[in-house]
Amino acid sequence: MVTEGEERPAQPQVRSAAWGFVLAVLHSLRSGVRRLQRWNGGRGAKESGLARLVEVHALHAGGDATVAVALAGTLFFSAPTDQARGRLALYLLITMAPFAVVAPLLGPLLDRFQHGRRLALALAMWAGGVLALVIGHNVGSGTAHALALYPAALGVLIAGKTYGIARAAAVPRLLPDGMTLVQANSRLTIVGVITPALVGGVAVALTQLFGSLTALRLGTALYVLAGVLALRLPRFADGGAAAHTEEQAAGRGLLRLSNVETEVVRALRLAATLRWLAGFLLLYGAFVLRTHKLSGLSHNLSLGALAVGIGVGNLAGTAFAARVASGTSRRAAPPMLAVVAAASLYTAIDFGLGSVILMAVVSSAAAAMAKLRLDATIQQRVPDEVRTSTFARSETALQLAWVAGGAIGIVLPTTPIVGFLVATVVLTGGLAIVLGWSPTRTSGRSRSSSG
Repeated sequence: MVTEGEERPAQPQVRSAAWGFVLAVLHSLRSGVRRLQRWNGGRGAKESGLARLVEVHALHAGGDATVAVALAGTLFFSAPTDQARGRLALYLLITMAPFAVVAPLLGPLLDRFQHGRRLALALAMWAGGVLALVIGHNVGSGTAHALALYPAALGVLIAGKTYGIARAAAVPRLLPDGMTLVQANSRLTIVGVITPALVGGVAVALTQLFGSLTALRLGTALYVLAGVLALRLPRFADGGAAAHTEEQAAGRGLLRLSNVETEVVRALRLAATLRWLAGFLLLYGAFVLRTHKLSGLSHNLSLGALAVGIGVGNLAGTAFAARVASGTSRRAAPPMLAVVAAASLYTAIDFGLGSVILMAVVSSAAAAMAKLRLDATIQQRVPDEVRTSTFARSETALQLAWVAGGAIGIVLPTTPIVGFLVATVVLTGGLAIVLGWSPTRTSGRSRSSSG
C-alpha cells in the first residue's frame, strides 16, 4: 500500500525534470543565437558594418510584420468578399501614394543628404514606430477614427519606402572585401523573410490574446530599437568627401560603358514582370482559395499552404542567387521567366494543392532572384550621387507593377482557369519584352515595309 508520504518525493523529481527541460531549451536558444551571430558577422561583415545593417533590417522587418498583421486581420480578410474587395482596392491606391513623395522628392533629397544617411534611416524607423501606435489606437474602432487610421497607414508606408531606398543605397559602402553585392543583398533578403514570419506569428498570438494595440506596441519597440542601431552604424555608411569622390569617379567610369542603361532596364523589366505576378498571386489567390478548397483543406489552411510556398521559394531563390555569378544570373533570366509561365499554365489547367504550391515556390524564387539582380546592378553601375534617386524610381516602377497585378486579381472572377490564363498571357508578354521584343519597334518595321 502506497502512503501519502511515499508520493511526495516524486514532486521534486518532476520539478527537477521541468527545470532541466527549460535549461536545455535556453541552452539551445543561446547556441542558436551564437550561430546566427557568427553567420551574420562572418566574411568580414562585422568589421565592415554590414552585420549591423542586417540587424537593423531584421528589426525593421519585424515591425512591418506587426503592422501587416493588424491591418490584414482587421480591415481586409475578416470582411465579406465583396467588402474585402473594396477595402483592398482602397489599400492598393494607398500603397501607391508614398511613391508620389518618395520618387520625386525624397529620392533627390536623400542624394543631397548623403552624409546623414544613418540619421535618415533612424528617423524613418522612428516615424514608423509612432505611426504604428496611431494605427493600434484606431484599428477596429469604427468609422469615427478612419480619418486617422488610413493616413497613419500611409505614413508607415512612406517611412518604410524611405528606409528601403536609403538602406539599399548604403549597402555598397558597407560591403566587405570578398563579398559580392548580390551576396550582401541576399543576407538582407533572407533576414527580411525569416524575421517577419517569426514576429508575425508572435503578433498574431498577441492580437488574439490582447488585441491589435499590444501587437503594435511590440512593433513600435522594434522600430525604435532599429533606429538606435542605425545610428550606431559605422560613420563611413554616411560616406565622406574622399569616399564620395572615389565612388563618383568609379560610377562615371562605369557609365562610359554603352550597356549600363541597357543592363538596368533589362533587370528592371524582369523584376517588374515578376513583381506583377507577386501582387496578382497574393490577392487573387486569397480570393480564389475562399471558394476553391485545396484538397479539402479549410480556407485558412489553404492560405497557409500558399504563404509557405511563397516563403520557401523566396528563400530558395535568394540562396541560389547568392551562389551563382552575375553573368549566369543574366543568362538565366529568360529561361526562369519561361518556367514561371509554364507553372502558371499548369495551375490554370490543373488547379489544386500541388499546382498552387508549385506556382508559389517557382514564382517567388524567380522574383527574389530578379530583385537581387536589379539591386546589385543599380548598386554596381549607378554612381552614388544619383543612386538613391535611381532606387526610388525603380521601387516606384516595381510597386506600380505589384499594384497592377493586385488590381487585376481583385476584379477577375474567382475561376482558376480564367485567372491563371491571364497570368500566363502577361508572363509570356513579359518574356518577349525581356528577350528584346518591342511593340514600337514592330510597328515601325511594319510602317517602313508598307512604305
